[in-house]
Amino acid sequence: MKQRLFVKLVLVFIINIFLTSCVPNSPNDNPGLNPTPRPTPGAYSTAWTIMVYVDGDNDLDPYAIQNINSMELVGSTDKVKIVVQYDSYGYAGARRYFITKDYDQGNITSPIIEDIGEVNMGTGETLVDFIQFCVKNYPAQKYSLILWNHGGGFKKPGYLPKDICWDETSGDDALTIPEVEQALNRSGVYFDLLAMDACLMGMLEVAYEVRNHTEIFVASEDNVPGEGFNYHHFLENLVTSPNMGPDSLARAMIDSYISHYPFGTTLTLASVNSMQLSALANEVNNLAMTIMQDNRTSKEVYRNIITRETICFSDVDFIDLGDFALKLIGHPQILSSQVKYSAQQVLNQVSNSVLYSKNQGNNSYWTLNNAQGISIYLPIYTKYVEKYQNLQFAKNTNWDDLIRHLTIGGYR
Repeated sequence: MKQRLFVKLVLVFIINIFLTSCVPNSPNDNPGLNPTPRPTPGAYSTAWTIMVYVDGDNDLDPYAIQNINSMELVGSTDKVKIVVQYDSYGYAGARRYFITKDYDQGNITSPIIEDIGEVNMGTGETLVDFIQFCVKNYPAQKYSLILWNHGGGFKKPGYLPKDICWDETSGDDALTIPEVEQALNRSGVYFDLLAMDACLMGMLEVAYEVRNHTEIFVASEDNVPGEGFNYHHFLENLVTSPNMGPDSLARAMIDSYISHYPFGTTLTLASVNSMQLSALANEVNNLAMTIMQDNRTSKEVYRNIITRETICFSDVDFIDLGDFALKLIGHPQILSSQVKYSAQQVLNQVSNSVLYSKNQGNNSYWTLNNAQGISIYLPIYTKYVEKYQNLQFAKNTNWDDLIRHLTIGGYR
């Protein structure tokens, strides 16, 4: 009996080891991607390493210097390490700084860790190299990455075809959203917080693309002023309470950003729980299907709701997803009960996904007080941008089919 019991216990032990080894270290609902690892609790004495990827190689360079000086008002501590890669415009190339405290707001006085010369900040390889450098030299319990520069959601305005971190002296190269995701995947790092200090990046499509590489995603649905985030105050909060979690850090980032600018300045900023994004995408897919199957409501009714009644942003093709759902639920000309039910499910899941959101002011089209934290692409009178099909969200849902169903703007 004892021998049989011993054999059973050994078998159970072996099975448990096998099952445990199959559990990923980070959430990853896309089998095509490798889960990225997280540090073992207690492995490092540093609580946070904040990586700031500052692409100043364009017309925002003066604000880059201003923001780095703002970081220096706080500086790194034994618990919080702040590391910046700054590519300047037109002279010194790129340098890596370990941010230290000083009150000289005219000059960057933090020590240069590495002078890496002129680099193209618009390539995934440059981003991967920076992330891996930070993790190797400043390992921590938690990691945050901030991408600093111009942004255009999933599409760059005008003739240039890319999305974030535009490098003018590298032929106006920039990172597409799929390139950002690929760089995060290659870096091998799971971020507790990923933020984009750039215009128009607070899209479901963008958050969905990077969902497997960060717990919390922070971005703005609308434009961001040149001065960007309030680095002084949110870093001060972090240094004061270095054991705060990513949700608390995101709140500090959002609160300090909104309070930094005069009342009435056009501002939106929100934090999104990446764990909820697959469920949100599923509900949005259901909504797209029910709208396309609605034979009782004319397409023109939907077009009018989108273009005349739903909050949009500085790029008019980006609408507030929660507000769109609200308008569908309450609209007397929507005759399909299935559409209204699906819209309610979307609204519920937006509420589950958006952890914290603050807005103020007006853009050229709408008062933003009722924006709900996450936008989505839905062009009607402008041309459908074909590269939208490269995004995971477009591949995994029927939203692009809905766009084709409703748009009268053509394609490009």
